[in-house]
Amino acid sequence: MKKWFGILAVLLCLTMLPLAVAEETEPLLPIDFSAGMEPDPDFYLSDREYEDPTLHITIEELREDGCDYWVARIKVADASQLRTMSAGGFDTSMSMKGTALAKRVNAVLAIDGDYYCYTGSGYILRQGQLYLDLLNGERDVLLIDEDGDFHVVHLPKAGEVSDTVDGKKVINAFYFGPILVENGQVPEVVDGPNMAATERRQRMCIAQVGPLEYMVVCCEAPARGSSGMTLRQFAELVATLGVETAYNLDGGDSTMLIFDGEKLNDVTSTSTRSICDIIYFASAYEEE
Repeated sequence: MKKWFGILAVLLCLTMLPLAVAEETEPLLPIDFSAGMEPDPDFYLSDREYEDPTLHITIEELREDGCDYWVARIKVADASQLRTMSAGGFDTSMSMKGTALAKRVNAVLAIDGDYYCYTGSGYILRQGQLYLDLLNGERDVLLIDEDGDFHVVHLPKAGEVSDTVDGKKVINAFYFGPILVENGQVPEVVDGPNMAATERRQRMCIAQVGPLEYMVVCCEAPARGSSGMTLRQFAELVATLGVETAYNLDGGDSTMLIFDGEKLNDVTSTSTRSICDIIYFASAYEEE
């Protein structure tokens, strides 16, 4: 009898074990439009590197075939540290300087977003809130789920995009595109409406390397000591950097790579635009 009681006790423990493993944890930062934690200046190791217990960023400035470009590598402790913010709300078209917007939310690193009010259509979902679902099959969509993983949808039409992917909630979605890299490869067609795909331009993308590991790449504009890149040249460059998925964002004079409140790219330009939104990486570290 004691033997059977022992076996039953073991079986009971085994049936309870998955419940403990499946227990959800709260994100380090709230899924809303609050700012990240204010970074301690001591965690800026140089004007190109930041590291605290929740966030590590390194930035390189490089050159290839006459074009200057920047690569930022980002590792976060939690998906909630990849965040978005707008100048005046995602239901308005207000714009402001990207550096001011980055400082407002304590961004360690920030980039321009998809200029969400540019097309008047698309799929606008930010920090878990859906603002617009008006798809017409013209542009690729990027979805970022609650685990911080990227999912791409090719030219979706109405009803073809959901606020969940494989049972995971979508936290942010972007409508600009096109997809530059998918499963480590450049697609056969790299183009989209008003992309000036065959012209050498200033360009920006965000990419996922692996779980909670990301990359931001932007290239310099032509006529300012650099050649710029066609969309395919840009995609092929990004693919060589070892990313899984890369997605094109607003470019041209909207292209902004902001670190510690300062714009790093295209600093001699006199035509930098005000922008509507940013994507940013924030610290979640708070000293006890």
